[in-house]
Amino acid sequence: MIKVLSVILLFSFLTVSCTASSGEGEEAGNSDAASGKQVKKPLQVTWMNAAWGTPPPGGDAVGREIEEETGTEITWQWVPWNGYKDRLNVAINTGTLADIVQVPTSTPIYETTTHEAIQAGSFHDLTSYLSGDALKQYPHLAAYPKEIWSNMEYNGKIWGIPRHPNPPVFVTVHIRKDLLDKAGLPVPQTWEEFTDVVMKLSHPPGMYGLAMKSTSSVDIFANAITGIQNWQVDEKGNFSYRDFLPVYKEYLRWMRKLYAAGAIHPEFPVVEGSETDLFKQGHYVAVAANTHMFTIPDWIDKLQKNAPGADVLTLKVLKGPRGYATSAATGSWTNLMISSKVPEEHIPQLLKLIDYTSSKDYQKLVLYGIEGIHHKVKDGEIIKNDKYRSDGIEAYTWNDGTYSGHNNYLLWDADPDRFKWYKEVFDDSQLKSSYDNPAFNLYSPTLSAKWGDLTRELEDNKVRFTMGELTEEEWDRYVAKLTASEDYKKTLQELKAAYNKYGE
Repeated sequence: MIKVLSVILLFSFLTVSCTASSGEGEEAGNSDAASGKQVKKPLQVTWMNAAWGTPPPGGDAVGREIEEETGTEITWQWVPWNGYKDRLNVAINTGTLADIVQVPTSTPIYETTTHEAIQAGSFHDLTSYLSGDALKQYPHLAAYPKEIWSNMEYNGKIWGIPRHPNPPVFVTVHIRKDLLDKAGLPVPQTWEEFTDVVMKLSHPPGMYGLAMKSTSSVDIFANAITGIQNWQVDEKGNFSYRDFLPVYKEYLRWMRKLYAAGAIHPEFPVVEGSETDLFKQGHYVAVAANTHMFTIPDWIDKLQKNAPGADVLTLKVLKGPRGYATSAATGSWTNLMISSKVPEEHIPQLLKLIDYTSSKDYQKLVLYGIEGIHHKVKDGEIIKNDKYRSDGIEAYTWNDGTYSGHNNYLLWDADPDRFKWYKEVFDDSQLKSSYDNPAFNLYSPTLSAKWGDLTRELEDNKVRFTMGELTEEEWDRYVAKLTASEDYKKTLQELKAAYNKYGE
C-alpha cells in the first residue's frame, strides 16, 4: 500500500512539474499551491535599444517594476547611440535581432538595410494589430494623432511603433518680446511683418535677426513662401522637389536680403552651438524652434542670465504668401519593431508592454525612478539622488512613447501665464498647417542610395546664394543640371510607382 501511494505521489509531482514548464508566457504557467490557481509565467523578452551615457547594470528596481507591470522578464541590450546603426545592421544581416528592436527613422522613414529586412520578412507586419478597432486594445498607442500612424505606414503597412511621438505641428517662431516693446513695434502676424521687424531690430555685431546654422534653420519660412514642404506630388503621382522649383528662389532672395542687411550672422554656417543655444546667448532677435521650447523654465532662465531683462514671445504661426511658417512633423524620433522570430501568439503581450512604455505612469517612473530609492519628495518637489544616476535610470527614457500633446513633461513647472499662452499658440498651430510628407513613407532605391551624392553641393550653393557669391543664373544652371540627371529622373519614377501603389 505504501509503495502504491508513493507511486501516486511521484506521478502527481511529475504531472505538476510538466505543467509548470509547458511554455513561457502560456496560460498554463505555475500552480499556486495555496490558492490552487494557475499563475502565468513571465514572457521572456529581449529588447535592443539605444543608450546615452551609462545604461542600467540590470536588476534595478525600475526594470523590475516594468516587468511586474507587464508580466515579462526583459533582457535589455543597451547599445551606444554613436554605434547603434552599425550594430543594428549586423543584427539584421546575421539574423540575431532581439524580440523588440529600436529602429532609427530617416528620410524616407527606413534606410535601405531596414527596408531590405522588411522585404526579407525579418519583422512582423503589425497592421492588423495597430489599425482600426484593434488599436483600441492599446489605449496609449491609440491616443496618438492619426497623422502619426499615417506616417508610420510604409509601403501601405505598419511595421513600427513610434517613440517620442511629436504633435503633428510643433514648430513656430520665438521672438524677443522685450526688444519689440522697447522699439514700440507691434507683434508680427505675417511673414512680411516679421521681416520688417527683424530688419529693424538687427544691429550687428551685437544683435542679429535670425539664429541660423544653415539655410534649413529657418526652413519653415521656405514652407510659407512656397507652400511646399520638401516634396510635392500631384493627383497622378508626379513628384517634384521643392528646392528645385522656381518658387524656391523667392526664399533664397529673402535670405539674401536679410544677409545683406546684417540680420543674419556673416559666418552663420560656422558659428558654434545650435540655433536655440545661439538664441539663448542673447544676441539674436528670433529663432525657429519647437513650439514648447521657450516655455521651458530653464531655457528662459538661461536667456535672462545672458541678457538681463530679456523676454520671449512664442508667436502664433506666421502667415506667408502660400502657407504658414511651420511644418508637418513626421511624428517620431525612432520606432520599435518586432522580430519575425517572435511567435505570433506573443505579439499582443509585446504590444501591451510597448503600450505600457507609452503611458504617463511609465514616463514618471523613468523620469524620477522610485521614491525612497531614486528620489525623495520635499515640499512637493521631487529631488533625484545619486542612485538614479548610478542605476542608469535615464536610459529608460529613450524608450518613452508617451504622447502628451501640448503638455510636454519639460513644462510641468512652467509659469502658468506663459503656459496658457503657449497652449493657445499650440492649439492655433494645429489648425494652420496644410503640409505633408508624401515621400516620407515610400521607398525609392535611387533616393536612398544616390540622393546624398546628387545633392552634395546643394546646401553649399544655398549658402553662397544667400551670401551673394552665387548669381541667380548660376543657381538656375546648377538646378537644371540636377533635374536633368538620370538619378533624379529615376527617383521621380520610383516615387511615382510607389505612390500609385501605396499612396493616398
